[in-house]
Amino acid sequence: MNEIELGSAERFADFPAEVRIGRDAYYLVKGGEGFRLLSRTCPHAGYEVEAEDGGFYCYMHGWSFDGRTGKCLNVTGAELTSYEVELRDGVFYAKNLPAAEAGR
Repeated sequence: MNEIELGSAERFADFPAEVRIGRDAYYLVKGGEGFRLLSRTCPHAGYEVEAEDGGFYCYMHGWSFDGRTGKCLNVTGAELTSYEVELRDGVFYAKNLPAAEAGR
């Protein structure tokens, strides 16, 4: 298992919080089961999603995503890529990112 340190909890006062790992953009979100790291890349055509009204929205084709889970609200089975995040000793860690992203 690999993990990437995202930063101290103090750094993330508001959610969703924007996170960059190398060239890749994510949102750190707080959901009912803890924290998740959601990709900002729409699974449909690769356009970057934006935070809007408690969720995420892709302006290219109008796809909407749940702000806690990343599940698409208007296309069954579609969702933003999601990674588990652990808060340990006041520091956030993203788990199991692909090796290419983790090594940046």
